[in-house]
This record gives sequence, C-alpha cells and structure tokens, in this order.
Amino acid sequence: MDVEFPSLVQTDLTEQIHRVLKDKILKRELKPGQQIVVHEVARALNVSRTPVNDALKRLAGEGLVVIKPRKGTFVTELTARDVAELFDIRLMMELHAAEIILRDDYVDHFLTDSKAPMHAMEEAVADADYRDYETFITNDRELHLVLVSAADNSHLTHLYQNLNLHVHAARAYYVKNIENAQEIQRQHETLIEGFRSRDLDQVRQTLTVHITEVKERILNILTDLGGTL
Repeated sequence: MDVEFPSLVQTDLTEQIHRVLKDKILKRELKPGQQIVVHEVARALNVSRTPVNDALKRLAGEGLVVIKPRKGTFVTELTARDVAELFDIRLMMELHAAEIILRDDYVDHFLTDSKAPMHAMEEAVADADYRDYETFITNDRELHLVLVSAADNSHLTHLYQNLNLHVHAARAYYVKNIENAQEIQRQHETLIEGFRSRDLDQVRQTLTVHITEVKERILNILTDLGGTL
C-alpha cells in the first residue's frame, strides 16, 4: 500500500488506528473504491491485525468503508444520487437548527463558537497560494457543526456528525480551488451577518444558496470523474 502511516503509542490502539484511517479517507490519501488490506495496515503501523479490524468495523458503522465478505474492506464510493441526497438532508438539518437558534435565542452562543473556525478560514483564503486548503475544509466542517450543535439537540448533532463525514469527503475535491474557497467564505460571512441581525430570511436564503451551489458543483465534478467520488 503506497501510503505513509505514523508511529503509534501502544495504548488505545483501536481508537488511534480509527483516527488515522479516517483522516486518510477524508484527505483522499485512501481513495474511494480502494481496498484497505488489513495485514498491510497492521505492518505499516506495527500492530496486530485485531485493532485494525476493530477500527475498520467502526469506520464501516460510520459508512466510510464497506466490508465485503470474502473480498475485503474498501473505501466507500459516492454516486451522484448519494451526493444529492446527502446535501439535501444536510440542508434540512441546518435550516432546522438555524430556526431553533433564532427562535430560542442561542445566537450569541453560536456567534461566539463560530469565531475560531471563521478566523482559520479567513487566514487560509488570505494566502494567495492557498497551500493549506485542508485547514479551510476542516474549519468549514467545524463551522457548520457549530451551527447544528448550537440548536442544543444532541440527537440532531449526532446524526449530523455522521452525515457530515461523507459531505466533508465529497467537498475535498471542490475546495482545492481558491476561487471556490473565497466564494464559500463570502457566503459564510453573509450567514454570520444574518445571525447577528436576527434575520431568519437572510439565514435561510444564505444556507440554501450556499449548500445547493456546492452540491451542484460537486455533482458536476463527479460527472467529470466518471460517476463516483
């Protein structure tokens, strides 16, 4: 397997392996459809096969890999329908969360927690060479998770976290382009302003445009890639 793996400390191996593999899937170092060979990962990480298998079972539960009996474990591929459905569900969740935030006056809490990811993204797009796009997409994901979490519904947050793994993986293709990232950040700023002014219509419109535009552009990229991400 032509992927470099870090050294691990010999405690909580399953958790560490899970984190390492998830990170490589989200960064597309392990690509959609690629087989993850247990003994190769175990050898690369200098661990036994058991914690690798346990980590892969967790990833399968999150939908990031597919375990096929007698064939092996493969990184999940997303079809056009998958992407469309995931983004539609994401939009419904975020609109619902936004309505709760404004209705129950959790706005100040959301604005406070949004400062760190907003600042990190601003710095990423200020770099003319846009070398740290991973920082941008990680903090983009964090901003939207902050939004959903601010609604103070633990079940909604849990569902959104699992859904957002796939959304994040799909978006990794799209935001490598600095022009796209800058446009996304402008939409984020409009969204924050909508919350500051307690303008539900502006928040709804911004979220709808923001999520729908990214969905459509990723679907176009998916078509260029041959139908799957």
